[in-house]
Amino acid sequence: MKKTVLAACAALLGACISMAHAQDAVKVPAKIKQAGKLVVGTSPTYPPLEFKDPATLELKGLDIDLAEEIGKRLGVKVEWQEQSFDQLINSLDTGRINMGASGMTDIPARREKTDFVDYFATGSQLFTTADAGPDLKKAEDVCGKPVAVNRNGIFFIRLKEFNETVCKAKGLAEVKYVLVDKTADARLQLIQKRAVAAVQGVDAIRYLNEHEGSADKGKFILIDQPIAVDYAGFGFSKAETELRDAVAVVVDAMIADGTYSRIFAKWEMPYAEVKKTMINTQPRN
Repeated sequence: MKKTVLAACAALLGACISMAHAQDAVKVPAKIKQAGKLVVGTSPTYPPLEFKDPATLELKGLDIDLAEEIGKRLGVKVEWQEQSFDQLINSLDTGRINMGASGMTDIPARREKTDFVDYFATGSQLFTTADAGPDLKKAEDVCGKPVAVNRNGIFFIRLKEFNETVCKAKGLAEVKYVLVDKTADARLQLIQKRAVAAVQGVDAIRYLNEHEGSADKGKFILIDQPIAVDYAGFGFSKAETELRDAVAVVVDAMIADGTYSRIFAKWEMPYAEVKKTMINTQPRN
């Protein structure tokens, strides 16, 4: 019995020492430490990354769990600020929030004002339904057809690139854009047959289509492979390099100790994992 208790105590002590060493290795910015909180902005309309539990209205998702763990390891609480996705970069730039956690794809246009700690791989995925587009097998099959897409994000950018490099390059008819303001509205356009296909993140559409609790389970058909592959990152103001680097160190520690993989498994996204964080799509030194 004594040996069992001693072993348990030793294990607990080891865990505490490891956590202390991890905190010592992270240089927490003075203003974050002094405030005792990390203000994180999110747009909770994009499961499994961030959404509200319909029963409790509690924030849920991959980004929510990751950010809460980051706050814990920095020794501060996380204060969530909900806002529209297109406000996040301005909120970072003006200091309203310290970090953006909302499945933000790391692209050059956003990097003009924002730095990213890239923490998972994603892609722009075309999809349809059995009723709307039964003959769509290859990505190029959408050329000349109406495709619903959120006008405000990466998916429209990637769809326009696809139109140039595939449809026009092969002499096919151009994609007809059905533009909406929210990704959920793109799915609605598809369901209502105002479009034969839609495009959004492969992570989200797979979750909606495969998750047991999803109201949309089995409703969609993925068309071919993603038309583009990108990285998503936590966003930071260009002035907050110290916080950016501290978060990168913390996430890499989570990757190393298995916490990262456990969170990705919980949200059914193991295919999106990376082996190490990057800064603005570039390897960290």
